[in-house]
Amino acid sequence: MKSSQALLRIVKDSRCIAGKILLAALCILLTMLLSLLCPELIQRLTDSLYDFWNEQTPIDWQSFGIVCLILAGAYLVKTGLEIAKMRILNQNVTNYFTAGIRTKLSDKITRLPLSYLDKTPNGDIIARMNSDVSVLGSTVHTLFEIGIEGILSLIAITVIIFLKNAVMAAVIAVFVPLSLVASLLLSRRSEKHFNEYREENAKVYAFVEENDTGFDTVKAFRMEKMQAKLHAALVEKAAKKAEKGYYLSGLVQPVVGLMNHLVFIAMCLVGGLLAIKGSISVGAVVAFILYARMYSAPLQSIALGFSYLQNTVSSAKRVYGFLDLPEMTEQEGRKESCVGEVRFENVCFSYDPEKPLIRDLTFTAKPGQKVAIVGPTGGGKTTIVNLLMRFYDYDSGNIFIDGTEILSMNRADLRNQFSMVLQDTWLFGGTIYENIAYGRAGATKEEVIDAAKRAHIHSFIESLPKGYDTLIGEEADGISGGQKQLLTIARAYLADRPMLILDEATSNVDTRTELLIQKTMDELMEGRTSFVIAHRLSTIVDADVILVVRDGQIVEQGTHRELIQKNGFYAEIYNAQYASIA
Repeated sequence: MKSSQALLRIVKDSRCIAGKILLAALCILLTMLLSLLCPELIQRLTDSLYDFWNEQTPIDWQSFGIVCLILAGAYLVKTGLEIAKMRILNQNVTNYFTAGIRTKLSDKITRLPLSYLDKTPNGDIIARMNSDVSVLGSTVHTLFEIGIEGILSLIAITVIIFLKNAVMAAVIAVFVPLSLVASLLLSRRSEKHFNEYREENAKVYAFVEENDTGFDTVKAFRMEKMQAKLHAALVEKAAKKAEKGYYLSGLVQPVVGLMNHLVFIAMCLVGGLLAIKGSISVGAVVAFILYARMYSAPLQSIALGFSYLQNTVSSAKRVYGFLDLPEMTEQEGRKESCVGEVRFENVCFSYDPEKPLIRDLTFTAKPGQKVAIVGPTGGGKTTIVNLLMRFYDYDSGNIFIDGTEILSMNRADLRNQFSMVLQDTWLFGGTIYENIAYGRAGATKEEVIDAAKRAHIHSFIESLPKGYDTLIGEEADGISGGQKQLLTIARAYLADRPMLILDEATSNVDTRTELLIQKTMDELMEGRTSFVIAHRLSTIVDADVILVVRDGQIVEQGTHRELIQKNGFYAEIYNAQYASIA
């Protein structure tokens, strides 16, 4: 994406606050007019005092006082308008512009393929939503500083001084282009370093997110110092990139300041010479000097704006590059009901084209059957479920549900046919009631409680001081991993969908709890097509079909008894597991 395209996207997204921007622009224009008026008023006062002191010309004190009051009022109104402008921009940019972009990023995540999210560190996405979007918000201010406070002020001041005196104006005209050229050259050199800084900053976010997630492991292995060193190394690398970028952009203001001082000196010398010769009045010299000083503000605004825009462009490319990522294609095919027949035909899939995983996978799950999927780690068990849920789309072959090819189905409708309980529990920061009710929109309190009872977690919830209103992560610090798993199982009970996926659903519960929930889980699976991924083979001995998966292929299938009698790979796993227990 080109820099100009990135800036145009920012302007386009700022249309949501167009009315407020126009109001802020009006405040800036009025402020600029008052700023241009003040030197003229000061010139009148200065000339009156000069004539009175040197030529004994009487002063009209009434008019003199009125001009003083107008001057004071102009500065007060100017200050009020500047405050109003900042409040308008700050509030609306934060509440609407940046919030709107972050909302777009959040929505975009839901439409991205899972493969992209799996490959992208969470910290990198967080950096785009947090740091990079904040930079874009500041850009709206920057564009105002360059476009109105900078360029318009320069044009207006230049016109006024040329009308007043061409010689004095020529002095300013010599130095202004030099300031602008220096600003542009330094700003362009800083863009490369800002791009590199943004990339390194994303790595810092990713490291912090991973470190916080695995904090218990870090503490257990006493790797705090090592993690701190790694973090310091990443921060130092990012800081060096930032230092180079900010150093070059930081040179802009001193260079422009030098030019402004030279202009000021030149104006004083030339103005004094012209005043001595009688070409202009002393008040006019004072007015010119004030206009020369006024040049510094817009020049610095433009200079800082150019340097800041390089940082902005880097962030904009990351934000809009994310928003422009290809999304999952969605089909219009609807599926309102489901019997539960699932058929895989010669399905092939690989995460990496050079490393095939699922190869010519074929099997049929009849309606209401309990299908267990077992095998060694990395053999493709969870991948089969990912393909069935269309978290990933397979490379070749076909998967049918009730005779309908799932690639022709709407993903939301497809997933609405399944309840899932995963090995990794996921609970959000809300009440226990809200976490269970997440399984079905509009569920009543009675239905939530019934689901909790069936999952054998109701008694524990009732023992908590606030019961179902207990907040996860705040008031429920005593919830164990197994109890969290039971809450997710209760969520699946509440969903009450025609097909069920259990991915190591009982891996985090003790043997006694496992026995307690096994019966109710059997009741839940009754009449539903269920897929159970399990390493603990005791949980699937009653399965209608057991698929033994190794290296992405089904090497055996049958009931528990049939596979034990066959004395093959399944029997080897089963005997090894229970021999180790013994």
